[in-house]
Amino acid sequence: MERIAYLDCPAGIAGDMALAAMIHAGADLAAVRDAVTRVLGHPVPMDVYPASGSGIHGLRLRVLHDHPHDHAHAHTHAHPHAHAHDHAPHHDHPEDRSARTILAAIAAAGLPAPVAQRAAAVFQRLAVAEARVHGVDPQDVHFHEVGAVDSIADIVGFAAALHDLGIDRVEASPLPMTHGYVRTQHGRMPIPAPATLEVLAGYPVFGADVAGEFVTPTGAALCATLASATGPMPAMRPVAIGFGFGTREWPDGRPNCVRVVLGEAVPTTRRTETDEWEIAANLDDCTPETVSVLCDALFAAGALDAWTTPILMKKGRPAWTVSAVAAGDRRDDVIRAFFAESTTIGLRMHRLDRVRATFQIAPVQTELGSVRVKIARFEDRVVQRSLESDDVRRLARDAGIAVREARRILERTVAQA
Repeated sequence: MERIAYLDCPAGIAGDMALAAMIHAGADLAAVRDAVTRVLGHPVPMDVYPASGSGIHGLRLRVLHDHPHDHAHAHTHAHPHAHAHDHAPHHDHPEDRSARTILAAIAAAGLPAPVAQRAAAVFQRLAVAEARVHGVDPQDVHFHEVGAVDSIADIVGFAAALHDLGIDRVEASPLPMTHGYVRTQHGRMPIPAPATLEVLAGYPVFGADVAGEFVTPTGAALCATLASATGPMPAMRPVAIGFGFGTREWPDGRPNCVRVVLGEAVPTTRRTETDEWEIAANLDDCTPETVSVLCDALFAAGALDAWTTPILMKKGRPAWTVSAVAAGDRRDDVIRAFFAESTTIGLRMHRLDRVRATFQIAPVQTELGSVRVKIARFEDRVVQRSLESDDVRRLARDAGIAVREARRILERTVAQA
């Protein structure tokens, strides 16, 4: 059974929060420490301790250093722990680590293949984003010593936690984009940090009118790199839940935590929200000819489908409901067609969800010849076999028999196939 980890991030995400959530959900802290030690070449004290918010209990991660230091933007720069505090300028460390050396250390650490592959992919995405912001080669992006240790702890630790828990697939929610400024070694930078936005290219986000950094580049890189899908929680049977906390406070009172839900995939076709709209009008003062013209105009405007339904309106008036389905980018064109070609003075519309069966088209050899058959499956069961209508008519014509007789012969053969 496929195991899923779903990262629920309505309050944002940082690498330490994500890792703390995985440990709270059951990942072995010793296995996480071992993976990080292998990459760094020496042990780094890292521990978790209880944290809570809004009555929810979880864990907070702490990575200890030999000397006190603000967690820095890696510079060129990734700032793993913006949830904890602002980033103060500091002096360069003599042990700055480039993306090249970190990736080489991951490859040479003797980690299980899934751990090494996931960690390297996240670091590579982070390095590419930083390189675009600062105009350097991705392999030459440098993580200053404290930032490098924190990034390795978060990224390698998270990959090790996924492996320890037997996770096959990661999914995640959209991420909130707040505003304001963050202090870095190179001065003040706007929030979202440029590297964060680069990392999240193509990833769904939403605006939040809150000052402060609640999504860090490292947290963003974990989601954008490892999540195979984004959106609502996938279909699964939950088996464990973990909460990882940061220390900032949201002004609306929401707990500043990442929730990870671990579960077993449910073999079903998922209900998904689409950018498709159903638009409809009730018409009690149109002729059938006008309704026909309207449907033609709806298709010409880009409607994916259009249909009419006979209804009775007030005072017993016979009428029509004319409905159309339109993709989001053609919705306004379809609306204009309604007003241009009908007598309506108002429309109703709603966004559609969709449940799809999977299907394939396969040729089936019959006594009349080869016919294409659409085979639809839902929840791993065949729910429909449909003959291709053009093939039925062609075979009936070639055999010199009625289409109805040809369909009967073909359906009998297909049912036995």
